[in-house]
Amino acid sequence: MTVANFLERELPTISDIVTFCNNLPMSPYADTTVVKSPEAVFRGLVLSQNRLLAEEYLLNFRRSEADLGVVIGVNNYTLPMAVGALANRDLEEDVDELIPLPAYKNVKAPIGAVIRSRRSVRHYSGKKISLQDLSTLLFHAGGITGQLRTENAPETVALGKSDHVDLRAAASAGALYAIDLFLLALNVEGLASGAYRYLPKQNSLKPIKDAGSLPNVNSLAQFGEIEVEKAGFMLGFVYNLFENARKYGDVGLAFAFSEAGAMAAHIHLLCTALGFGSCDVGSFSKNRFERLFDADGISRHMLQLTVVGG
Repeated sequence: MTVANFLERELPTISDIVTFCNNLPMSPYADTTVVKSPEAVFRGLVLSQNRLLAEEYLLNFRRSEADLGVVIGVNNYTLPMAVGALANRDLEEDVDELIPLPAYKNVKAPIGAVIRSRRSVRHYSGKKISLQDLSTLLFHAGGITGQLRTENAPETVALGKSDHVDLRAAASAGALYAIDLFLLALNVEGLASGAYRYLPKQNSLKPIKDAGSLPNVNSLAQFGEIEVEKAGFMLGFVYNLFENARKYGDVGLAFAFSEAGAMAAHIHLLCTALGFGSCDVGSFSKNRFERLFDADGISRHMLQLTVVGG
């Protein structure tokens, strides 16, 4: 490459990159402006009182080894009353008007090949997804796959014999399973359009809102290239703060993000193995989804959204 070609083709791009990385204008008025873009907040950290919420959290959720709060919380969960509560926490699923799901498929696919071929898919055929395929995806994301025998559990006549905790497909800190799966059915065979909660103990769906109560799908997120009208369903991952914060304190939020990610990874891998497309959506309307799924936005928060289509 000649010097002339370098100056004409390469230098402008290199100059732009260097300028972006090093030119950090900032304003002492960042706190009072209406629009605070992430970059503006980042650049204003030195002069402004404004801080990144993520930075504040990372600085404080594990402050020092001298903080015994989490240690005490973890130890409290070995007490008989805590063990008994955990062993009976799925009794809330003993409700009427559930929609039972068919047995899941036994998916046989080489895990290495599935991981290597997984891609985010934004274009779908509009073909309906079968109820069994839906059941397979939900089960492998949050279904019950085993049991853990409890120790020190109290025996009561009222609660019956509670000698185990149900274990689920995705990893969860302390087996507390603070993430609930909610479904917005769009094109699923044998299932009316609407919002549902997945109940793993029953492997069933609990209706939350029918089609008449649903907002316009496109108002729920900025979907961009994602053909949501042709999708089969959307999955919402809702965090129940009190399920794990009582044990882990502020660290529980970090564990919740990890749990939601593990469940979503299972969804994406099963979609790849079954020939479906899936894509996570970051620009969803948190408040609208929380109203749709009857989450209060105080103790129960929508953390993640995944679209699945045929």
